[in-house]
Amino acid sequence: MLIFQNEKIWRILTNIWTVVFVAFIIFDFFQFNKFEYLTAPFSFIYIGILGLFVGTKEFDRWYEMHEGRHPGEIFIILWTIVIFSLLALSFFLDGGYRVSSEAIADYIMVLSVFALTQKSKRLYEKKKKKSVN
Repeated sequence: MLIFQNEKIWRILTNIWTVVFVAFIIFDFFQFNKFEYLTAPFSFIYIGILGLFVGTKEFDRWYEMHEGRHPGEIFIILWTIVIFSLLALSFFLDGGYRVSSEAIADYIMVLSVFALTQKSKRLYEKKKKKSVN
């Protein structure tokens, strides 16, 4: 379908799944990982959609079809605040509060995707500067 070739749809889906997945991680944390069996499926969906969004965005950038600017720093800040908060809470609270390993893996994946897109962006800008000179 033509609609799924558009970067905008993947951005919207990524934003929705980010909110849903982060909210689920926080909820599950306070439920003592009662719903941990859902973490892996949510994680796979989230990483899949994030990968499609980033891949589409980078492809569009390199073929000069990229529109607008949507900084990935927002994702990094959100994930960092959530993970560090949950880790701190699990350390200071007594009881069975613990951060799921899938949440940590997703945080590392988001950081990795961000680092790769930043490198791609710098390489693209370098290439573009070269072609102008």
